[in-house]
Amino acid sequence: MTYRYPTLVLAVFVFATAALAQKPEPRSALEIGTDAAPEWVAAIDGLRTADGTPRALYRQDYAVDAAAPETMARQYLTEQAEMLNLNADALELRHVRSSRAGHTARFTQTVDGVPVHGAEVVVNIDPQHRVQLVLSDYQPSLSVPRSAPSMTADAARAIAHDHLDVSGRLLDDETRLTIYPTEDGGRLAWRVFVTPDAPFGNWESFVDAETGDLLRVARRTVFHHGLHEDTPKTPARSIVEVSAQRVDATGMIFDPDPLTRSGADYGDPGYTDGGDANTPEMEAARSEYTFDVTFEDDVYKLEGEYADIDDWAGPFKGEFEQTEAEWLFTRDEDAFEAATVYWHIDNYMRYINETLEIEVRPYQYATGVRFDPHGFNGADNSSYGAGRLQFGEGGVDDAEDADVVIHELGHGLHDWLTVGGLSNGDGLSEGLGDYFAVSYARSLGLLAPRDPEYNWVFKWDGHNQFWPGRVTNYPGTYPAGPPPHTRGQHWSTALMRVYDDLGRERTDIAVIEGIAMTSSSTTQPVAAQAVIQAAVNMDYTDEEIAVMVEEFNAKGYNVTPPVANEDAAPDASFSLTAAYPNPFSTDRPASLTLRVDEAQQVRVVLYDVLGRQVRVLHDGAVAAGQDQRITVDAGSLPSGAYVVRAEGETASATRSLLLVR
Repeated sequence: MTYRYPTLVLAVFVFATAALAQKPEPRSALEIGTDAAPEWVAAIDGLRTADGTPRALYRQDYAVDAAAPETMARQYLTEQAEMLNLNADALELRHVRSSRAGHTARFTQTVDGVPVHGAEVVVNIDPQHRVQLVLSDYQPSLSVPRSAPSMTADAARAIAHDHLDVSGRLLDDETRLTIYPTEDGGRLAWRVFVTPDAPFGNWESFVDAETGDLLRVARRTVFHHGLHEDTPKTPARSIVEVSAQRVDATGMIFDPDPLTRSGADYGDPGYTDGGDANTPEMEAARSEYTFDVTFEDDVYKLEGEYADIDDWAGPFKGEFEQTEAEWLFTRDEDAFEAATVYWHIDNYMRYINETLEIEVRPYQYATGVRFDPHGFNGADNSSYGAGRLQFGEGGVDDAEDADVVIHELGHGLHDWLTVGGLSNGDGLSEGLGDYFAVSYARSLGLLAPRDPEYNWVFKWDGHNQFWPGRVTNYPGTYPAGPPPHTRGQHWSTALMRVYDDLGRERTDIAVIEGIAMTSSSTTQPVAAQAVIQAAVNMDYTDEEIAVMVEEFNAKGYNVTPPVANEDAAPDASFSLTAAYPNPFSTDRPASLTLRVDEAQQVRVVLYDVLGRQVRVLHDGAVAAGQDQRITVDAGSLPSGAYVVRAEGETASATRSLLLVR
C-alpha cells in the first residue's frame, strides 16, 4: 500500500544556518574562520537560494531510463542542468549506494579535475527508476584564479602543523589539493587533515596554495556533550595490527546500564559512581553474554568482524588480551569497560547489518569499528572522529553506559552511511545518536512510558551531579534551542514519537535509509523529508507515512508528504510529465503533458515559491488515454521558482519549474 496525500502542504520559512547558531560547538583558540552558511528559502518543492537555485528538491517523480545508478543520475542531472544551475560535466562520481530504498549517487563538483570542498550533489532514485530527492551544494558562480599550486603539499602541511603545534604520533595525516569556496569566488588550496596526540582532535586546515594563508582551521571531532577545554598532551604509543580468527568467549557487562537494569535511582545505596568503586549492587546489575572475539598467538583479543579495540588515546591501558576466553570483570577493573564497549558495538552493528539487513561499515579502514574504552585523557567526555570512537573516564566512566556507546556509534553510522556527509551544525547528528541510544534502551523492555527514564539519554552517565544528560521528550518546536546538542533533542524526540507508533525495526529502517540519502549540509527538516521518502520508496503503509508526517510537523519541520509511488511511473493511471523547457522564459513557454487512464475532472494550478496560487492552468474534464497539454507562459510573472500541481479524482502529481528572464 503506497501513500497518496491529496492536499498541498506548504513549508514557508527562511533558513539560515548562521542565524540559528545561538551557541556553536565549543571552539578551540586554534580554529580560524567559520564554515559557509548560505540562506535557504523553503519553497513548495524543497529549499532554494534567494536567486532560485535549488539546494534540496523533494518528490521530483522524474522518470529516468532503467540503467546503472550513475547513468540514471547523470541522465537527470544533464536533462535538468539548467534548472539545477550546474554543469553536469563538472561532476565527478564519488560513491553509489543501492538498497531496498533505491539508489543514491553522490557527485563532487570539480574545477580542472580538482574537487571543490563541500560542493556535493546527491541524487536519490527510487526502486521504480524515478529521481525523488535531490540535494545540491554546487557552487554555480565559482571562479578560481589559478588551477596549479604555487607551493608544494609539504610546504602547506608544514604551515598547518606549525599553526596547530602538532606533536606526538599522527593517527591521520593527509594532504590533498582542493578548491576552497570563498565569498569572492574560490581559492586553490591544500586541505591538510591530521589527528595528532596533541592538540586533541581531528583537525582540518585549508592553506591557500598560492599565498600560504590559512583560509580555515577547524576541529572536526564530534563530542559527547561539548568540549570545554583542550585535554593535556600525552606520550605517543604505537598501534599493533592483528589478524582475525573468530571464536566464542564470555564476558560480563552493563546492558544497558546498572540503573536501568536494576530499576534503581542514582544515589540509592550501592548505585553511585564512587570513583569507579565496585559494590554488591553493581555486581548484580551485570549481564553475562557470549562474545565473538579473536584467538591468536595463544591469547584472546577484543577484535571481531564488527568491533576492534585500539588503544590510541591516553590514558594508555592496553587492549586487555586474555589467556582464557573470559572477560568476567567488575566495574572497578579497567577490562570491564573494554568488554562493555566491545559487546555493545558488536551487538549493534550486527543488528543493523544482519537483522535489519542494511550494510554499513566504516569506510576509513577495513576492520571492525575501532574504539578506545579509556580515552580522552581521562576527561568526562567521549567523541567520534575519523572513524574512531573514544570514551572518557571522568564522573561515571562513559564506557559503562550503553547510551553513550551507541550515541557515539551513531555519529559513526551517520558518517559511514553518507560517506563523509555527517551533518551536525543543526544538531542533526547529535539527535540521531540520541535516537539510536534510546531506541536500543527501550527495546530491552526494562522501562515503561510512565517512567521518567523512558525519555532519558545517558541514564547512568548523566542525570546526576556530573551533568544533566538529555531527553527525547524535548518540549517546543524546531529550531528552538542552541545547536548542536540542545537543538538535536528535537530530532531525537520526533523520531522516538514515531518509534512509539511504528516500533523499533520499522522506525530504525526508515531512519537509517533516510539518513543515507542526505549530505553534509542537511538540516533536520531536510532529514525528515528524506526519512519519509525512504519509507515511501520501501512501500510503508499510508498509516505509517501519516504518523511520520504528523510527528515531524508537530516538531515544526513542515514536511511535504511525497506523492504515491505509482503517480509518476511512465505507465501510471495518472501522470504529469516534467516541464520542458525548464527553466522557461518569455520566449520559451514551458509545456507539460497530463495523461489519465480513467476520464475524470482535473484541476491544474501554478503556485509560486511561497505556495500562493498564481494561475489556474486547467480546470475540467480530461479524456481517458489522451494527452492533455498544459502550457505555462511567462507573461508578467517575475523570475523564480514555481510548482505545477495537478489534482484529479483518483490521484495527484506535482512538477517544479523555474522562470528565468
